Amino acid sequence: MKKIKFISFLLVLVALCSYISVRASENKVLLHFVQISDTHLQRDYAKDGERLLGSSEKLLNDSVTQINGIKDLDFTLATGDLVDIPDEKLLDKFITITMSLNSPLYVLLGNHDVSVNGGLGKKGFIKKFTDVEGQMSFPEGMNYYSFIPNEKFKIVCLDGTTDKVVTARGQLSDKQLEWLKGQLEESLQANQFVIIALHFPAVEPFKSSTHNILEPDNTKFLALVNSYKNVIGVFSGHYHAAKIQKIANKIHNSCPAAVQYPNAFREIIITQDNPKYLNVKFEWHDIDGIELRTLSKNNSKSPALTEGNEEDRRQVVKFKIY
Repeated sequence: MKKIKFISFLLVLVALCSYISVRASENKVLLHFVQISDTHLQRDYAKDGERLLGSSEKLLNDSVTQINGIKDLDFTLATGDLVDIPDEKLLDKFITITMSLNSPLYVLLGNHDVSVNGGLGKKGFIKKFTDVEGQMSFPEGMNYYSFIPNEKFKIVCLDGTTDKVVTARGQLSDKQLEWLKGQLEESLQANQFVIIALHFPAVEPFKSSTHNILEPDNTKFLALVNSYKNVIGVFSGHYHAAKIQKIANKIHNSCPAAVQYPNAFREIIITQDNPKYLNVKFEWHDIDGIELRTLSKNNSKSPALTEGNEEDRRQVVKFKIY
């Protein structure tokens, strides 16, 4: 009888240990990063209005300080419009400020970062980063690239800009889309989840005929993204608006601007809820004090569009694993 009780006790103990182990695995953070966008670094004598260009350096410094206060970040992702104009001194200042980040920084190009018919151009802009020891962006001088923060994830950074004409509209060449397809295929074979970063949203937070991605590029891009079940979603900026939309099991995350109301950045924490789902948690971080945000809001033409609703700021999105 005692032997039966002992065996029963062991079975219960094993089951309990197994349950604790499973719960611990489910609660484990798989990926933890910050997305900041549209810092639009400008000279301090610029005017503060809807865009706080004169305070852009202060806002960037404050963002770096706040990001460094977040523990255990895998990386920081800046989704374009790092500077307001593609000026070499402004870009040098951006690099100097962000070099103090405790987490690796990855950046991609926005339309304000690219000069047309002279200036730095894409190559000059990218060289500014690749010349800095320890910088992680634009490996081998490529304007679009990917990186693998851990064995479960790949981050693909695309370039939707052009240096041929002044425009706020995005475009994606067939060559880049073919490269993207290869990246997605590799990740599928490696059982990796993919997050795509692109300055221009493929699904707009609000309608615009001046900032959207040109057709047929956008339709081709969305068709490609939706054809791969391991793609979590597309993380963008550009519209200076907070919006989180889940369409066809993909998250379309539009990040608010650092330089314009609501003056915030996102913290993203990905965990596994159970074998069938990932939890993608979006946390919200206001930048600087209420005075600057109020100034930007009071000068804004559409603050309700840029701030979104509560679910556009803080939300946990369940991503189904196939």
